[in-house]
Amino acid sequence: MFSLAIDLLDRALSVEARRRSGFRPAPDGLQGIMPTPETWEEVGPGVAPLVWRREDPAVAGRGPAGVLVEQGLRISSLPHVNPDMDEHARWLRLSDARMRTVRQAHWKLGLRAAFQRKLDARMSVARLDGDTVLLGAYYPDCRNYFHFWVDAMCDFWFLRQCGLDPASVRHVLMPWNGANWQEEIVRLCGIPRERVVPLSSADAFVLERAHVPVRVKGGTRNHDWIVEALRQVSGWRLPEDLSGPARRLYVTRGGTPRRPLLNEPDVLDAMHPFGFEVIDCASLSVADQRALFSQAEIVVAPHGAGLVNMAWARPGTKLVEFMPRGHANPCFMDLCAQAGLVYRNIPSMTEEDGVEPLFAGFAVDPDRIATVLRDLLGDPVSPASPTSHRGATRS
Repeated sequence: MFSLAIDLLDRALSVEARRRSGFRPAPDGLQGIMPTPETWEEVGPGVAPLVWRREDPAVAGRGPAGVLVEQGLRISSLPHVNPDMDEHARWLRLSDARMRTVRQAHWKLGLRAAFQRKLDARMSVARLDGDTVLLGAYYPDCRNYFHFWVDAMCDFWFLRQCGLDPASVRHVLMPWNGANWQEEIVRLCGIPRERVVPLSSADAFVLERAHVPVRVKGGTRNHDWIVEALRQVSGWRLPEDLSGPARRLYVTRGGTPRRPLLNEPDVLDAMHPFGFEVIDCASLSVADQRALFSQAEIVVAPHGAGLVNMAWARPGTKLVEFMPRGHANPCFMDLCAQAGLVYRNIPSMTEEDGVEPLFAGFAVDPDRIATVLRDLLGDPVSPASPTSHRGATRS
């Protein structure tokens, strides 16, 4: 009963980030959102359309994108336990100096966390002086390659477009577990490693002056500048010499616990005549992934974070994405539309019962795959055994 009373009080006293005095809308050119069709209809005869999973605007955040500059912002960084066993995963609760929850997209009640921060001597509280930027952290996941690029690094680009001088930033507060690919990405994006403060490094933070991007994130609804941001923030340019043979890539999910492709051997048999290489992005450096996708003629893959690499593909490259109906996220359809790529989708024909959609394995129709590949590529070739680049996968 006491907890319920606190939550009711929290809702009553909470303040929307866009209504804070320190909020400034972003320039008009940063406000665009991709169109949001409800379904994917090109699924083959007798197959039900795929229904996209679009986050409710009430959760994703209504109103203009912009930046909140807040003196004395408090952040509770609370551990999140999930089947990934990600020890660095954190849910955030933001509050002002008067302990009122500051609401932004995907916000959570924060008053109980604020009380805990005040009263529990066991909680470690880090005080960050000067200017601190908060990047990403829309979801608690700290291992996701897509969200690291599209939420965190695009936040950094967005802040710069809104007028923030990176040289003035003393701390970069963000999801971080120290993986090699994270180190490589922040180097590419010009974020000094010594300024990175992992969200998992303390139970709470008090920021002398915070800069918080307030915008659509998470992948189910997307700004129309994501590809431009990814390329600019990381200094990406297509290689000048693209004269070599274009490559046909199949991106495996390997042993990931999230959404394994249950009939992958049958899928590979259907694709074999078309001359595909089997790759696993997690076995490659960030630089190698970018180079590989820039050489692709076509990429075929189950839905997964590694497909953010389509941002590095040349115009006209094709993506065929296998999509579990229970987790039908349109992020890569949106990304392909921005990059001038050709997109096709093959929905699941079966999925595991009784499993959270984020983790449920699924299967796709090999005959449908062969039909789509013939439509995009013409008649099969007679390849040698495909090259395989394998390793552990990311979600």
